[in-house]
Amino acid sequence: MKKNDIVDYVINNTTLSRSQAIAATESVVEAISSSLVKGESVFIRGFATIKAVTTAPKKARNISKGTVVSIPAQSTAKLVLSKELKNRMNLKE
Repeated sequence: MKKNDIVDYVINNTTLSRSQAIAATESVVEAISSSLVKGESVFIRGFATIKAVTTAPKKARNISKGTVVSIPAQSTAKLVLSKELKNRMNLKE
């Protein structure tokens, strides 16, 4: 599913126009992105928790050259599905 598919879903399930649905979808995506950039978690009841996490720096091997490469610490996001969604996905409603 792509962002346009989400917009189409919003249009089909609400009374919003296409431009309003696009604006609403963009606003939700921007709100989630902004929170993650600030290091905050995003909790959407019944769906998931998206946590901003920082990975530790580590060493890796370049297999073709046989050298050790340093990988710096980086920020990323971790998605933890809600119990309700897990149950729905596994047909345990």
